[in-house]
Amino acid sequence: MFKYTLYIFSYLLLSAGCRSISKPIAPATATKPGALSGKAGEQKEMSLFLDAEKARLCGDTKGALKLYTDYLQTYTHNATAYYNTARLHFQKQEIATALKYAEKATQLDSKNKYFQELYTQLLVYNNNTRQAESQYNTLISNNPANDEYIYKKAMLYIKSGNFEKALETLTDLEKKIGFNEDVILQKKALYQRLGKTELAITELKRLRDADPSAVQYTIMMVDVYETGKQAEKAKAVYEELESRYPDQPLAQVALAQYYLENKNADQYYVFMQKVMRNKNLDVDTKISLIAPSLQKLAGDSTEEKGQVIEMAKVVAEESPDNKDAISLYADILYFSKHFDEALVQYKKYLLLDKSKYDVWGQVISLYMDQQLHDSTLLYAEQSIELFPNNPLPYFFMGYTFLQKKESEKAIKPLNKAADLEPENATLNAQIYASLGEAYHAAKKYDYSDSCYEKALRILPDDATTLNNFAYYLSLRKNKLDKAEKMSKKSLELQPGSKSFLDTYGWILFQQGKYTEAKDYIEQAIKAGGEDDGTLFDHLGDIYFKLQNTPKAMENWQKAKAKGENTPLLNKKIKDGIWYEE
Repeated sequence: MFKYTLYIFSYLLLSAGCRSISKPIAPATATKPGALSGKAGEQKEMSLFLDAEKARLCGDTKGALKLYTDYLQTYTHNATAYYNTARLHFQKQEIATALKYAEKATQLDSKNKYFQELYTQLLVYNNNTRQAESQYNTLISNNPANDEYIYKKAMLYIKSGNFEKALETLTDLEKKIGFNEDVILQKKALYQRLGKTELAITELKRLRDADPSAVQYTIMMVDVYETGKQAEKAKAVYEELESRYPDQPLAQVALAQYYLENKNADQYYVFMQKVMRNKNLDVDTKISLIAPSLQKLAGDSTEEKGQVIEMAKVVAEESPDNKDAISLYADILYFSKHFDEALVQYKKYLLLDKSKYDVWGQVISLYMDQQLHDSTLLYAEQSIELFPNNPLPYFFMGYTFLQKKESEKAIKPLNKAADLEPENATLNAQIYASLGEAYHAAKKYDYSDSCYEKALRILPDDATTLNNFAYYLSLRKNKLDKAEKMSKKSLELQPGSKSFLDTYGWILFQQGKYTEAKDYIEQAIKAGGEDDGTLFDHLGDIYFKLQNTPKAMENWQKAKAKGENTPLLNKKIKDGIWYEE
């Protein structure tokens, strides 16, 4: 019987190239009665084996399995064939079948370490711990120079939960190979799992003594004591960490975390400032340490916000070309309501990177909030050049023109924003509501009504849109019943709104319901409208309709005193008569 090594087969087959093998193998009998014998039999056996191995090497798993299975029905003493068949079944996750073939390979050739390794791996995979242990013992005995088998045996014990035997095995390995960090760390972890805190600490001290500059071992000691619920000993190690490694960034981070967990904000920020100024810590890590503070800014005290701002400022100034550091600093300023400073940082970011619309949006929004219309339009135009398919800058541009009372200019960008069909329903509804306002100002009332109706189809419970649409209908004395229903709904959604109360009162006035109208306008004045001249003007009109001219004059004069100075109001005061708008 012949025996070929795997390496020779691989070389021959790869040299020959891959082709599909589908021909059936006729039963040959090199080891059974009737099999071919002599040189012809050996050639036949080699040919069949090579066909099977070539299929395997070419990735034809199904074909290789068929060929190997047929081959082994006749040639039952080829260990390599059993080994390769086991590998194919393992590849298909057919563990039980793979185990059977691997075991046969090891029985036929008990000295081949590759056969033994596969068989052992399958035993471990199948949770056959006792047999796997025996196999590792065999591998260790047959390969005394290979220390990896001892380590894997220890891992087998850990997998099966036999921590004491794992420790014994690791100790044996350490005696054989000497001082080894991986082995010591495994022993430390096992002692922890066994609740033997001091023994785990002893292992870490060995590592620290071997490399006194390595701060991580002292930090691990803290973790061991904390896991073992020995707070006082953990505290002592933290003190040692502070005195022994004052400039180590890992120590500073660990101490900052310790003081944070113990609610010592002052010391937490002391060490975080040290971390931020530490030249031995990379910028990305510093950013990752500050980033969680964004979530806390809304509830933090002014002092704590100042500490977070200072940390972000240090990192941004240390890395003026790092856009992420600048972005974080800008965001922290923004969420801390330092809007002017945030704007400066966002603009710095845009000098480094113009590719993120979110930053453009922040700049535009900040300018809008400050009612700096020209700057808003400038940045909106620039962002449109970079993001022509984003509806937001078109919306911001249109909305800004509305704020400038340039309604005709607002219509084009708002329509463009609508054409881009934003997926965000709130934005989509706001675009159509703004178009409704623009078309109303341009006296294109049919377009205005249509846009408001589209906005309400998208968000039927938007109180502001309901109020504005109702108000514009009331000014035109058009569809007053519809206007009254919308205005009433807006008040149900936002009770007590000065503006909404005024709208509802004015609609009632247009419907001739003067007593009810008076009640709502007075409510609007009490709801914060004491200095709103328009409300007193409306109240004067109502009193006139209630045939109380002195009260009408009193309220018209109040309206003028509070800044309302329209020609119509002046005419009413002069003549003492109500005039229809």
